[in-house]
Amino acid sequence: MVDEGVVLEKSKNLEEWLFANSDIHFPSYSADRAEKPYPERYTEYKKTLLPIHNLVEKGAMVKGALEWMEKTKSIICEVADVDERQSKLDKLIQSDPVIYLNNHGPGHVDKVICKVSEMLHFFESGHLTPYEGFMLLCAIQTHDVGNVFGREEHERRCRDILEAKAKPFIPDKFERQLIEKLALVHGGAIDGDRDTISYLYENKILYERKIRKKLLAALLRFGDELADDSTRADREGLELNTVTEGSRIYHQYSQALHTVKIDRDIVTQRIMLHLVYEFDSSVATEKFIKNGENKYLLDEIYDRTLKMERERRYCMRFMRPFFSLDGIRVEIHIQNASVKPQNQFYSRRKRLSGGSFFWLH
Repeated sequence: MVDEGVVLEKSKNLEEWLFANSDIHFPSYSADRAEKPYPERYTEYKKTLLPIHNLVEKGAMVKGALEWMEKTKSIICEVADVDERQSKLDKLIQSDPVIYLNNHGPGHVDKVICKVSEMLHFFESGHLTPYEGFMLLCAIQTHDVGNVFGREEHERRCRDILEAKAKPFIPDKFERQLIEKLALVHGGAIDGDRDTISYLYENKILYERKIRKKLLAALLRFGDELADDSTRADREGLELNTVTEGSRIYHQYSQALHTVKIDRDIVTQRIMLHLVYEFDSSVATEKFIKNGENKYLLDEIYDRTLKMERERRYCMRFMRPFFSLDGIRVEIHIQNASVKPQNQFYSRRKRLSGGSFFWLH
């Protein structure tokens, strides 16, 4: 039995690293029973999920439209007073419940793998075992597929897809259950508690190999938090104004975020997360609708930075002492075409709690 961690070199991502490891790092399997090596199982599972990954945005939108129709019919049928009925219908329209999700498909999954790999490159000890890497990669592939049934509680719906699609490649039910649990706690709440990772046991021994469930879940959860850059935006939809009003701010946010980079400060040697946004001044002054209220993109960036800071603190509870992300630095570049290029930026610095910084240029 081999149950030792293997360093993820900076020249490789997590998928490449998985295939570079020999069979000795995984539980035994029988080729006579047509069982495949674990890296091949992951590849087959990934291929099988691809059509579903390509459908998640459509599925969420259809579900939202159906729910909107049901609520509309309910108000029309049940509210007798004309003025009250109109008021409720107006509020329903303003809530814009048809969600036009930003990219939750294969591109997003690849980005999560990229960001998790970035974190693993900085591990000083406690490196993942290949068996842990297999479980983590399968959970990353699984974590958002529940959106095809609708956005609400999509974390829990991943179970349905996992059971339907994974059995031919991951026949062991204990492995499937572990993958499900890792995917389940990447967001949402359990009995109203958003501290979902704490519901996992610290470690699990599976086929004589230790699986650090909380560590893997934290890597997935924070990797998902970091995978929200410009690759997730529907650029054409924004340009053609086909993105629904209540969802435009999410796509505009993603489009503005062109850099999400984990790096070590050469002076302080602290590991920092660097976020860089850039957009036109006309976008900066535009009011977007979010949850029925007007909101500027700058306010959305500030709120999302605070959320990311909370997620950083939360996930670091489960990653230390192997890896410690010490803070977040944010740069915002607002371009103004009415002035000369060398004078088109202004700067402001604000300290956020927890050693993070917010820069506005």
